[in-house]
Amino acid sequence: MDARLVGYWSESEVYPGSTEYTELGFRADGTGWQYWSSWSTAFAVHRFDWHTPAPGRLTTRLRTAIDGTWSLDGPDVAHRIERRENVDEVVEAAWELEPDGHLTLDQPLIDVLGGTRFLPVEGGGTDPTLTEA
Repeated sequence: MDARLVGYWSESEVYPGSTEYTELGFRADGTGWQYWSSWSTAFAVHRFDWHTPAPGRLTTRLRTAIDGTWSLDGPDVAHRIERRENVDEVVEAAWELEPDGHLTLDQPLIDVLGGTRFLPVEGGGTDPTLTEA
């Protein structure tokens, strides 16, 4: 496992003002998640296991797909889960950590809901649906 991936990565840091964005979380224990959200109030979370079988290679095994809508609850964001599904899908991607700090994947982890270029977010983040697990 390549420890350089451990942390929280956001596409919104690369494309500020975009109407939708993807974030990735890689935990040191080999689990992680992808969070996608849109200004339309739709969101999706895909939880996965991950490892790096070779330099520059990332393998994820998608385990859970969750989607629904989000809304503002004062200063916080509330997530209303509308669907939860167990999945078992392996995705293999090439990745590169560029000298300027960008993480680039050669393909999205989730075809229609994923980004390929991210910057790290200091202090990290969490899967926003964990409290509803």
